[in-house]
Amino acid sequence: GFSFAPDSKLLVYAAGGRVYKQPVAAGARVEIPIHLERPAATIDPLLLRNVRVLDFGTKGFTPPTSLLLDGGRIAWIGPERGRAIPSRAAILDASGKFAIPGLFEMHAHAGGANPEAFIAYGVTTVRDTGGSLAGTSEVVDRAEATDEAIPRYVFSGEIFEGEHPYWGDGFLQIQSEAEARAYVRRFKAGGASFIKVYPSLPWPLQLATIDEARKAGLPVVGHGMSVNEITRSVTHGFSSIEHTVFPVRIYDDVIRMLAASETRWDPTLAVVGGDSQLLRKEPGRLSDPKFLALTPPSTIEFASGAGYEKDYSDAQLNAAWTGQLASLREAHARGVKLAIGTDAPNPGCFYGASLHWEMEFFVDAGIPPIEVLRLATVGAAQTLGASDLGVIAPGKLADLVLLDANPLENIKNTQSIWRTVKGGRVFDPNDGK
Repeated sequence: GFSFAPDSKLLVYAAGGRVYKQPVAAGARVEIPIHLERPAATIDPLLLRNVRVLDFGTKGFTPPTSLLLDGGRIAWIGPERGRAIPSRAAILDASGKFAIPGLFEMHAHAGGANPEAFIAYGVTTVRDTGGSLAGTSEVVDRAEATDEAIPRYVFSGEIFEGEHPYWGDGFLQIQSEAEARAYVRRFKAGGASFIKVYPSLPWPLQLATIDEARKAGLPVVGHGMSVNEITRSVTHGFSSIEHTVFPVRIYDDVIRMLAASETRWDPTLAVVGGDSQLLRKEPGRLSDPKFLALTPPSTIEFASGAGYEKDYSDAQLNAAWTGQLASLREAHARGVKLAIGTDAPNPGCFYGASLHWEMEFFVDAGIPPIEVLRLATVGAAQTLGASDLGVIAPGKLADLVLLDANPLENIKNTQSIWRTVKGGRVFDPNDGK
């Protein structure tokens, strides 16, 4: 928020947890030193009974067991006999439900999102790859101070663009090396976990950004929508490349390069034809009651018109899609480090739902469901350096999803969500609470 000083000579505003005063007539802003104590929301202990827990070691689910969640973490897993159970603990009988770790959406632009849509679809962590630094920080603060249905956010802030930006004045236009370096430092201080650059930023300025980000300990994320972009991004040491080359596929030489590097590939198949071809075949997905309750009608209407791929015939789209799956299948076989993201809310991509469709695409490419779940949970957590997330184990943060059916038998069963648990707090996806 912002307000004017009584004499209207200063504008006082908050951004990303800091407060500034900006002279109206002229001059640079000045930070107002403050220290705010933000009380965390209280989380009562919870005993979950009769839960089958996904074990990545055995590649299966345990027999029904109990879990105690206390202080937002998993206190213990196993038989209740001989264990301490707080007298104030609530008890929830899961009746044999299947528990997987909370899901990670690794590519979304969550500004303006309905956070409940993520939680309702079991997404407890969102990697925001471009949005308002201050706006996302405010949502993070709200999540920590309330019991609202809001996921965890790992974010970049505004995307670094060049003189001729992709998105007009939607993000930053970096004009010089000094400016690039200054923004990296500013974003680090503002809570960004990584830096996102677009191809509109000239390569010399990208290199300066990468150099400054390394000094600040921040990974750099970029696009991979052409072979040139992929090659340069890998060569320069990007931590991940987003998207893929569409409608053509990438071939063995590029895949081998990715496999040999430390660069992770997040193909975001949802936005490059995946959701379009799926919805042409199964338009009924757009009329699911839960989906309708959580999704703006305008985005559904656009998706009904085939999104970005509206000019492709069914045959053309199917041919391109076959190539995309072939690239992903070979990348997995070669050992390329993969991530699972969607690029919601681009046309035809939806918060929450599209992540599950993306996991279906990975399975369609020949990747076993257990490996897809690994990528969407513990693999994503490792990518983000979130050692407290991604697995269901004592001492870890209590982020998990309780399913009615076994996702190892059919990956579509990740959509049979009975409850989502984030930080030990239980949310019912059918009522948004």
